[in-house]
Amino acid sequence: MRAPFFVLLLSFCCIYFPYVAAVFADEAYRIDYQHLLLGSPQRNTTFFHRPSATSKASLLYTLSEKLVLGAVNPKDGAVVWRQWLKESQREEYDKGYLKALDGEDIVISAVGNEVNAWDAADGKLVWQWVGEGPVKGLEVLGIEGMKGDVLVAIEDTGKNIVTRLGASSGEPVWAATVASGDTPVAVSASSTNIFFVSLHTPPLLGLNPRYTTLDVVTGKQIAQATLNAEGVTTSKDSFLYIGTNAAVPILVWTDHAFKHLKINVIGGKHITSVNIVNKEKEDIQSITVHAPRTSIAQPHFLVHYQTTVSHWAEVYHVDLASGAAKKAYDLPRLGGLGAFSASTIDARVFFTRNTESEVSLTSSASHGILSRWPVQSKSNGALKDLEEIAHVVSEVVSKDGSSFSVRSALTLCNGNWELVRNSDPVWIRPESLAGVVAAAWADIPAEEGLAKELAVESHDNVLSAYIHRVKRHTKDLKHFPAWVQNIPSRIIGSFMGDSHGSQDATLQRDGFGFRKIVIVATEKGRVMAIDAGGQGAIFWGIRAANIPLGTTWNVTSIEIENDRAMILVAGEGPIALETMTGKLVPYGVTDTLETARSLFSVPSCSRNTQCFLTIRADGTPDPVPAGIISKSTTVVTRGPYGDITGWTYSDGLEPSFAWEFSPPCGEKIQSLITRPAHDPVASIGKALGDRNVLYKYLSQNLVLVTAVSAAASTASIYLLDSITGQILYTTTHFGVDTSKPIPATFSENWFAYSLFSDPSLPGSASANTTSPLPKAHQLIMTELYESSLVNDRGPLGSATNSSSLTLLPLPHTLSAAYVIPAGISHLTTTSTLQGITPRALLATIPSLSALLSIPLPFLSPRRPVGRDPIPTEMEEGLIRYLPQLDFNPQWTVSHKREVIGVQGVLSCPTKMESTSAVVAWGEVDFFGTRVSPIGAFDTLGRGFSRLQLVGTVVALGVGTVVLGPMVKRKQINGMWTA
Repeated sequence: MRAPFFVLLLSFCCIYFPYVAAVFADEAYRIDYQHLLLGSPQRNTTFFHRPSATSKASLLYTLSEKLVLGAVNPKDGAVVWRQWLKESQREEYDKGYLKALDGEDIVISAVGNEVNAWDAADGKLVWQWVGEGPVKGLEVLGIEGMKGDVLVAIEDTGKNIVTRLGASSGEPVWAATVASGDTPVAVSASSTNIFFVSLHTPPLLGLNPRYTTLDVVTGKQIAQATLNAEGVTTSKDSFLYIGTNAAVPILVWTDHAFKHLKINVIGGKHITSVNIVNKEKEDIQSITVHAPRTSIAQPHFLVHYQTTVSHWAEVYHVDLASGAAKKAYDLPRLGGLGAFSASTIDARVFFTRNTESEVSLTSSASHGILSRWPVQSKSNGALKDLEEIAHVVSEVVSKDGSSFSVRSALTLCNGNWELVRNSDPVWIRPESLAGVVAAAWADIPAEEGLAKELAVESHDNVLSAYIHRVKRHTKDLKHFPAWVQNIPSRIIGSFMGDSHGSQDATLQRDGFGFRKIVIVATEKGRVMAIDAGGQGAIFWGIRAANIPLGTTWNVTSIEIENDRAMILVAGEGPIALETMTGKLVPYGVTDTLETARSLFSVPSCSRNTQCFLTIRADGTPDPVPAGIISKSTTVVTRGPYGDITGWTYSDGLEPSFAWEFSPPCGEKIQSLITRPAHDPVASIGKALGDRNVLYKYLSQNLVLVTAVSAAASTASIYLLDSITGQILYTTTHFGVDTSKPIPATFSENWFAYSLFSDPSLPGSASANTTSPLPKAHQLIMTELYESSLVNDRGPLGSATNSSSLTLLPLPHTLSAAYVIPAGISHLTTTSTLQGITPRALLATIPSLSALLSIPLPFLSPRRPVGRDPIPTEMEEGLIRYLPQLDFNPQWTVSHKREVIGVQGVLSCPTKMESTSAVVAWGEVDFFGTRVSPIGAFDTLGRGFSRLQLVGTVVALGVGTVVLGPMVKRKQINGMWTA
């Protein structure tokens, strides 16, 4: 007799309840963590600024190298607000611009061709203006009557256009075409005029600076002048400083040999030439100019000279009448690296000097030291190697005019951001973690000390073993006070369910397997270790490679071998280091490794050790020594011409060609995906609601290939057998936007991918028509089975062996496509220890800045189409198919957190079968959490009251003791009265 309908409905709700409870409220911010990053601050787009005229405290603003605009609270380093200005469609970006006017409540940013005004207090968009070309200059006017108006210089098809935008609305007031054909450099303003600075190319001469003076009110050209730079200016980067929004804006440059310093007041023709005095004859590495950025400040500026072993500075004053610059005084030469910054109090200008030993404050009017503070020891964010200061911005405060206090925001050479008050470190932000290019999970090594001690005792005689044990126990007594001290916290944590606060400070394994290490490599050559079970704390970080400016570290992957991490770098060979300390371990690098196009590890090496194969430029793998790789190992490589080739190490030494796959003409392979190395299968079949079984098509040798054709706007999916190269499944989607990524993942007997295309059936002729069709983001799910019939194992039947020399039977495929509300940039799956827990699809949604865990039953291709599910299908958990799949907010494992710039997601099994550890990393943020696709059925949550349980047991015990004699007396009295 079948169950009533309401019973089936109740069962269905029970099945799907865990799917819609991704993160409980009492687990949020406990099981997950996030490094809310901005990226390394840029020198010219970082400053202190009061968010409103009535505000007494300043915020720290920056437009970072990652083009993240943010405001940071100087008190604790917390991000007040941030906006990511990078568009996903663009690949090339300039450094961007960021301006703010003292006393105004907005900050102005420009990236690409967009100019945005943001509320300085909360980061809300006030207005936006989009130009016809990229922005080449930005300035905020401080002139009365037009205070806060914005000047924008853009370059549009050879024309330079300067536009003045209104402060309140961003509407253009006027636009002027100036210096057409010149290379734009900047737009600047004084207290009376507007100047457009460009590089002009006169006949038979080099590039020379040209000024075009514009009327502030109308934008009409007033004057134009060209300077003779004697051929040393070749680009915008040739200038050391371009003054903006100052009483007297200046232009500073130098020759290639750093022998002469050239200074010019913008708008004038007089050039002050100063001989650079280098008494020690040291090679000057860089020259930096620091000047105030307010129009009411004194026209003073500082020139900082840095060599490899020392640094010094010169302070200059500009004569307002003649426009000449004159050196006022020198700051003495000191050893090591140093950094300077300019600050103002009203019209007074101050220069702060940060060195390895002290912080000093000097007025621009005199060389006397106003205040000096010795540098305190710095934490450097638990980083192992101390870094020098790259650049700094400071804020000077004076209560009585004679005593001063300085807050300095130091950008370290490793990219981290540290704030120092006078000389005391206040906080440090690990901005060096932005730009992760590879990551890998590593287990905390088990403690082997006790095992070694017991082994020693087992090999000694009885007396020696006894003496050794007494000494060991005596030595262990030193841990007894700390153990006793932690008893109350452990008891309270056990009763209150707060295990997070009772974790040991030392990095040790826990019983649930939640505490693991994440080894990450950044694009700037740094390697760091993150405690995934300790709220993402960074416990070591080192510089593993020196990466030239403007390039990124070409890390192919990170492999973990016991307690060592192997950083695989193309063309350089592996870099080995200890996972617990970050100590570099010597590793032999052969000439083959150094010239290899790519490098990867082979999991089939003997003796449980890592072996690395190198791939040549033509896609051919190198031979390996005998006994390293087991026979019949197949390696799949991608060739330089877009083909995929299979190689077999049948003889164990030389690879032999096995097969080759080339996509059709016009298609280009975009990705090649295999099943994860840890992908256990708990059941070979899928149990249906009617108690029948569909057997899964399972193979570790499957390769999922994605190929696109930009000309035809198509995307093709190929499923290959890596042993024979046979195509087992293929489909084509038409009307695909091939400029967008097509993320895909493969696990067990299913694969999923997402694309932006016409919402039509793959391969349909109607999709290839010339009429425009609406496009949508789609998520496609395909399952593989051995047969379309239930309880059928297909052509191979129950055979335990099969030959790769014959054609393999094709799988029976079931596919379903869903239109989703937003695009997906990365796909992967959860992973558990035994594979018993149903998997969930982890999807990164850039437009939502979120990480989703989508339950697979919602994507099942077996959902009934055009009808409601029958009772047996409801028992299986199937629901009616709908082409639209809305993202349930409860699928968002990042909940209220905003996670931006994610480029990769890694999942790792824990000792709890219900739970996977997950980390998301990429260009900006780093996020970690734990995901339980069907709920944490093997652990007790915080909602479980241990105190109530103990109280109930105690009450029952007391009741038994108290009521026992009473019951016994009543029984005896009953026997007498019977």
